[in-house]
Amino acid sequence: MKKIILFFLTLTFCYFMVSYSTKAESTNSPYYTYTADSNRNLIPTTDAYTPDKQIYTVNGQRFERLEHLFIDKEDYLYITDSKGKTEVIQKDPETGEELINPITGQPLKRIYTGKVIVLDKNLQFVGEIYHDEIVFPKSTFVTNDSIYVVDVTKTSIFIFDRLAFLENQEIILKQMIGKPTHPIFQDEYEDGKRVSTGYPFRPDHIVVDKRGNIYVQGLDSKNGLIMLDSDGYFMTFFGANPLRVPILDRIRSIFLTETQEKKAQEITDKKIIHDIPANLAIDEKGYIYTVTSSISTNPIKKFNVSGRNYFNENMIGDLNMISIWIGQYENIYGLSSNGYIFEYDTSGNLLFLFGGKDYSSNRVGLLMTPVSIAQNSDDLLFVADQSNKLIQTYKPTTFTNMIHQAFKAYYKEGNYEKSRDYWQYILQYNSLFDYAHIGLGDAYMRERNYEAAYREYYYANHYEGISDAYWGMRQQWLKSNLNTVLFIVVILIVLRLFYYLFDKRYGWTNRIKGLINKLRLKVRVIDELLYLFAFLRHPLNGFYEIKRENRSSIKTATIIYLLIGILIALNYRFTNVIFVPKVGVNIAYELLVLALILILWVVANYLVCTVSDGEGSMKNVYIATSYSLSPIIIILPLIILLSNVLTYQEIVFYHFGYLTMLVWCAFLLFFMIKDIHNYSVSKTIRVIFVSFFTMLIIGLFLYVINALGNQMLAVIREIIGEVIYR
Repeated sequence: MKKIILFFLTLTFCYFMVSYSTKAESTNSPYYTYTADSNRNLIPTTDAYTPDKQIYTVNGQRFERLEHLFIDKEDYLYITDSKGKTEVIQKDPETGEELINPITGQPLKRIYTGKVIVLDKNLQFVGEIYHDEIVFPKSTFVTNDSIYVVDVTKTSIFIFDRLAFLENQEIILKQMIGKPTHPIFQDEYEDGKRVSTGYPFRPDHIVVDKRGNIYVQGLDSKNGLIMLDSDGYFMTFFGANPLRVPILDRIRSIFLTETQEKKAQEITDKKIIHDIPANLAIDEKGYIYTVTSSISTNPIKKFNVSGRNYFNENMIGDLNMISIWIGQYENIYGLSSNGYIFEYDTSGNLLFLFGGKDYSSNRVGLLMTPVSIAQNSDDLLFVADQSNKLIQTYKPTTFTNMIHQAFKAYYKEGNYEKSRDYWQYILQYNSLFDYAHIGLGDAYMRERNYEAAYREYYYANHYEGISDAYWGMRQQWLKSNLNTVLFIVVILIVLRLFYYLFDKRYGWTNRIKGLINKLRLKVRVIDELLYLFAFLRHPLNGFYEIKRENRSSIKTATIIYLLIGILIALNYRFTNVIFVPKVGVNIAYELLVLALILILWVVANYLVCTVSDGEGSMKNVYIATSYSLSPIIIILPLIILLSNVLTYQEIVFYHFGYLTMLVWCAFLLFFMIKDIHNYSVSKTIRVIFVSFFTMLIIGLFLYVINALGNQMLAVIREIIGEVIYR
């Protein structure tokens, strides 16, 4: 038994003493993973990444202050340690011999503070970059032939020879870029005194494009990124966030004169919030990405060369996002100071959210003070934790690997059939993963299988995809049935012509009208319902007849309200899903809210008009309001039918129909109040506003009564329960 225990102890010891100079530990996942549904709500999903290793020593030395991580195309990992110390034995520049301290007899050493540690793909130590001029290295960026090191204290960018370092560990400084010579960065002096300070140049992070242009994310750079050419000459500012001016100051500026606005500008400038980018990245196509820690919506922006942001303003993010990395599949990683890691697709849609804050300092996979994120070609994530002085790695699960392979097949290879197979496999893991349905729909779209694409988009409630797939289905249907449609149209025209000819001889139309008139005389409700058409042709006469001649009744008005309610329910049920989403809609609740609003309107308007010398009764208001809303009965069925043959490209027709209906109803309601109560135009406007205010007051009163009633019932239930218990 002792031999068995000794064997396992020896095996464990050998595992931890593996010949890597990098020390690591394997762990399990301590957090949940989330994705976003079509309504941008976070929902739990299958684990995307699991904690893999913790790197806390390199070449026998612990990290001192981790600042930044960067991984180049050959998977070399560059670790910026701003307080890491390096001891270097001094050598004679001529002979190359080691210099000896004459007092101690030991080799003479020099200690450098601040360095960049380089590891290879296997996390083996390659070397360290340090220099006499470097004081506080903050970040790095690496191209094929150069290593850029940003020193925030020296406000400079150091450019080293990459190949010389990787092949021979030679530290060759090729170029140093300091503050640009452009006048905007220079202080102004008069009589030896500084009268103005130049624009701050305090580089924090950089990226370099294929032309060698340098994009600098600078501390206090309110105008966005500072763009320099390869020699360090200032070119322009780039990718600034919109200013956040207080709404009251915006309104006030409309009414101020030019002189007043200049005086107020000094006060306003102090209130303006400048959202300064916290980090940046660049992809293979040259798009620049920025991340801003002071905004929670759309914290990541993707800019083209002209500075246009491609991402949606409703992009899901975190208020404290501080680092960004572009993956090899055009996916995007964001890191927040709260310890959360975000993965997005190329369009900025959230794929995964995982991680969290480490409050106990012993939860492997959680982060205490994360500062930087990077990823290698094996999709292994590296996150620098400054407080814990370690690098946490995360390994993608099979589920995530399948998603990445689908990205690769679709975006990189253009192999849509292959990507379709991956998405189908992913859905076996998680059938509720909306993005897999969207990806599968995209693959079907490329194959022109529009019906299958429509089905997948519908599962994911991806309305733009539904519209595109429906457009394809409509085109295919028209190609197959155009002749039939034209034939039916011709037949209808011929039938209409024959009806017109025979109607002259036999008077079919007059007979139908006569039957309708007889029916109207016998059944008053039918007569009052059909009166709608005459009312809509002459609404002012209609209001007069309703008020003076009792042209309609409460019963008919109630039927009109019921018809409107039925049409609204049909609108939710049968209107094209791209115009009226079916998710999260409770039709009964919506109808109840509309009914309450209608009741509040009738009561509030009657009460206001009673004290404002209005002539109409509550009955008049109730009936006239129903007729004023009657355009809904005429137009809404047409909108419902029309929506089912439209796509997003023709949405203007849908909106035009709705706008026409609403404007028509508003017009009738305005003149209803004016004519029913015999008001002037100005008084009508005033009464409308007072009526809305009264509705609000009544609503608040009912809400308070309801809340108090619920509390009273709760107390009564507790008392009864206490009595029964005793």
